[in-house]
Amino acid sequence: MTEPKKRVTRRKKIETEFEQERVELENEGVGDVSAHEVLIKNGGVRDIKKADTVKIVQGGANAIDAKNVSIVQGGVVQAHAESLVVKQGGIVRAQAEDVSVTQGGVMLLQAENATLTSGGAVAMLADNIAVESGGAQYMLARNSIHVEQGGAIIVAAPRVEIVNGGAVLLLAREVHGDVRVMFDRRGALVFGIAAGIIIGLLALGKRR
Repeated sequence: MTEPKKRVTRRKKIETEFEQERVELENEGVGDVSAHEVLIKNGGVRDIKKADTVKIVQGGANAIDAKNVSIVQGGVVQAHAESLVVKQGGIVRAQAEDVSVTQGGVMLLQAENATLTSGGAVAMLADNIAVESGGAQYMLARNSIHVEQGGAIIVAAPRVEIVNGGAVLLLAREVHGDVRVMFDRRGALVFGIAAGIIIGLLALGKRR
C-alpha cells in the first residue's frame, strides 16, 4: 500500500505596508528604502519606494513615493506625493496634490495646487497656481493663476491675475491686475504668421 501524502502547511507571509517603521540616515548613503518615516540629514538614498513621511535636510534622493515630503537644502530627481514642500532645494520633476517651493527650483511641476515663492521653474502645470517673486517659462492652469512680482513666457488659464508682473504670451478668458503682455491672442496669431513667413524665407534662401 502506498502511504498517503502528508499535507505541508505553508505559512502565509504577512505583508506590512512598510518594510520598516523608521529609517534615519546621517552622513551616509544607502540603496532603496521603504519605511513609515524616513529622515535624511547630510546623506542620500537611491529610491524611497514607499513612505508616509519623508524629510530631507541637506541630502538627496533619486526618486520618492510618499504621502508627505519635505526637502530643505536638498535635491531630488523626481518626487510623487500628496503634499510636497521644498525650501532652498531643487527637484527635476515634482508631482503632488499640493506643492510649495520657496527659494528653490523645479523643472517640471504637476499639481492640483502649486505655490512658488522666490523661486523658479521651467514648467508649472496645475489646477491653481500662485507665484510670488518668482517665475517660470510656462504656467498652465485649469482654473486660475495668481502672480505677484513675477511672470512667465507663456501664461494660460481661464482666470489670470498678475500684479507687478508680465508675460510674453497671455491666454485667458478673465484677466485682472496691471499685466504687462507682449502678445495677447491676436498678437500671438500675427506673430505666428510673421514667424512662419520668416522661417519659410530663410529655408528658401538656404535651398538656393
